[in-house]
Amino acid sequence: AVVSTQSGHYGRGEAEPLWETLRASDIMKSNLEWLNPHPNVGRVVEILKRTKHSAFPVCVYTDSSQGGGTLRRKQIGTTNPVHVRSQLRLQGLILRSQIVTLLKKEHYSDPGAPELPDLTHSELTEFYPRYPDIDDITLTISDQNKVVDCSKYMNPCPYTVSPHAPITKVFTLFRSLGLRHLIVVNNKGEVEGIITRAELQEHHIEIVYKAKVDTQSTVLASSRADLSVNPVPITIQHSATLNPEYLQLPLPPRTLRTF
Repeated sequence: AVVSTQSGHYGRGEAEPLWETLRASDIMKSNLEWLNPHPNVGRVVEILKRTKHSAFPVCVYTDSSQGGGTLRRKQIGTTNPVHVRSQLRLQGLILRSQIVTLLKKEHYSDPGAPELPDLTHSELTEFYPRYPDIDDITLTISDQNKVVDCSKYMNPCPYTVSPHAPITKVFTLFRSLGLRHLIVVNNKGEVEGIITRAELQEHHIEIVYKAKVDTQSTVLASSRADLSVNPVPITIQHSATLNPEYLQLPLPPRTLRTF
């Protein structure tokens, strides 16, 4: 049976056998949008308008005061600090609805100003189930230079998974816990990507599986072609002290073994 969710179907009631060959790193979304615990309001609005994501990892970038950005795995090694994967440390996960509520209620302040009183649960869920759209929120230039505190409202312990975890395990977590997001974190606590229900849809996994098989076939064919063009020479070296008479000794008779 196909698992039905509010956002559509993602996978079957039982994980497919071919899924055993795939890992979380194979299906995860590596172009990841993230936020700093205390991001600049203008940067937050930019990210919300550019994406439709329902949640964002909250990360600390050790050498930058950026409010957030896009983690692009293909840009590992670049000198642009916003895109250096190895320096993003996961702090939590915050929902889009929470961020929009904070902006709508003007719950932000100037950098270095005293902390604002915490919003209550009732205040955070006041607009449920129809939260404001980011395009409906008007901000002045002065507002955009202020800071919003995500650290108080994020989930500090979101579910995570290793990039080496089989996607059968990922599927089980989503299905048994009703997850919408699963952050992929390596053994150093560095964020590698995120998995949503969209990545667990059958057609997506079939595309990933086919691409992986095609890549492996191409690599294997290339290796065989290299060997046929440039065969590895095999050199047998005899010891200079080897007694030539030893080579004339008869071989021991073969023993026939029966089973």
